[in-house]
Amino acid sequence: MHSAFRPRQVFLAASWMAPVGRYNGKDKENLSFLEMAERCGEVFSGGPVRRRDIEAVVVGSQNPSAFSGVDNTAAKIAGILGISGAKSVLIDTASSSGASAVENAYLEVASGRYDYVLAIGIQKMSDASTQDSTRIIAGVIDREESEFGLTMPACGALVARALKERLGLTEEEWTAFSALLTQRSQRFAAQNPDAHNNHALDVADYYRQIASNKNYLYWDPLRYHDFCPMSDGVAAVILTSKPQEVLVSGVGSATDIPTIADRNYFHSFPATVIAAGYTYGMAGIKDIRSFAGKLHVNMHDPFNGFGPINLVDLGVVSRSRLLDALFDDDLTGPNGEFPTNLTGGLKGRGHPLGATGMIQIVENHRLIRERGFAAGLSHSIGGPINNNVVILLERSEHYHARQHAPYKPWGLPSLGRLKPKGVNLDALLASGEPVAGAFVTSTARFDHRSGNPEAVILVISCRFEGASYRFLFGIDGEHYAQVSAFNSGDPISLERVDGAIMVNRMPVRKLYTRTINGLVELAGSGWKRLTGKG
Repeated sequence: MHSAFRPRQVFLAASWMAPVGRYNGKDKENLSFLEMAERCGEVFSGGPVRRRDIEAVVVGSQNPSAFSGVDNTAAKIAGILGISGAKSVLIDTASSSGASAVENAYLEVASGRYDYVLAIGIQKMSDASTQDSTRIIAGVIDREESEFGLTMPACGALVARALKERLGLTEEEWTAFSALLTQRSQRFAAQNPDAHNNHALDVADYYRQIASNKNYLYWDPLRYHDFCPMSDGVAAVILTSKPQEVLVSGVGSATDIPTIADRNYFHSFPATVIAAGYTYGMAGIKDIRSFAGKLHVNMHDPFNGFGPINLVDLGVVSRSRLLDALFDDDLTGPNGEFPTNLTGGLKGRGHPLGATGMIQIVENHRLIRERGFAAGLSHSIGGPINNNVVILLERSEHYHARQHAPYKPWGLPSLGRLKPKGVNLDALLASGEPVAGAFVTSTARFDHRSGNPEAVILVISCRFEGASYRFLFGIDGEHYAQVSAFNSGDPISLERVDGAIMVNRMPVRKLYTRTINGLVELAGSGWKRLTGKG
């Protein structure tokens, strides 16, 4: 017999966050991972909840063992905070871990099991080099795709290309669009003392730094300033069943398939649409635009291009506003209908992976209490855009003054489908004859000093046993000019020659190899650096 989930109301009793930056003794003071966690004790200062009230501790962090060498993370943090005895658990949903920790804590209170739960989001990325961090982060990507060279920045570039093509922008127009997006994020980060990149960067500076090669092309079409910084951060909230000024009115999460090549498209994120649908359903909201003038939107924008897509996926703006929504202050500015990322977003405030989703909650809590917003919507993406969380906070009086009959969402988007186990490159090329395919999309990584292409990633669609499947490949950068000339749907020939896979006579390469702690680059100079031979 089916029965509806009828949770207790869950309130946000207190929140706290440290400034975002690098806690390495150069940018910020030098703190270890556990010393950063110890700072979370400040969430109890002057608040209505004492340490001894806490019955459970939920920690969100992405792979703290690989980044900082910390295992049994939640129990250690409970211990240093003086609340051992409480339940402790680590949540790792990649870069949405902080938001997932809030969702898990919400469910513990909503179920009636606990009355006071402490949720923490924490990440210390500066314990690893940029190169090591990139490899660790790539561990969330499908094994074969990551070995062919797919990284999170490459995923961001594939999304940017899809948006660029959907908007019909030329290279020059995309650069101008991206410059405006960067100017916007830095405009608000400059006003946020807790932001990692708390300085302005206008369009003129963006272009000047292209000329000086500081704003170099990294993953086509994205440049240096189109990416979020690698940051450290820690934040905490206390959730309770006892009435407070702010409550959690809706939580939702969803996953997409783990492979990038098998996605139907890159210009929208189905996991966001589904997660938002469940959040709005729990909160009893039929159209989030009914919150116009009352809501702050805190969405996940680690790369230029994600922001416009997120606003559409969250139902905040129509698809016709993809190009201009973030530049229209009457719509998304501080006094607009839907103020968005007023703290700088991931691009400006910083993106300390597993802490980011928690930081968004803390920021929304502050904006509700200090800036007069009635509600705050947070949106966090985990992994290769496939583990997404949406959470709605509301001022309690606002929630109780409106209709809020919960419902189960409908009309949710369908996902791509994973290739069956028997569908792989060996099976596709088993006949020994060339296989006809079609070009889908590509991106390339460039050397920041020389500007030369180092590696190319492309996605190809091929038919196998009456159905179409997509495959992702890595190719040396010397073939960039040939690949960049392809348009969607152009014919591609795939074959095996003397044991090597060839795409239009270009040899396919695995650019990385998987290790227990991430990926090792196989390209000559990178391999020499990693092995100490260069």
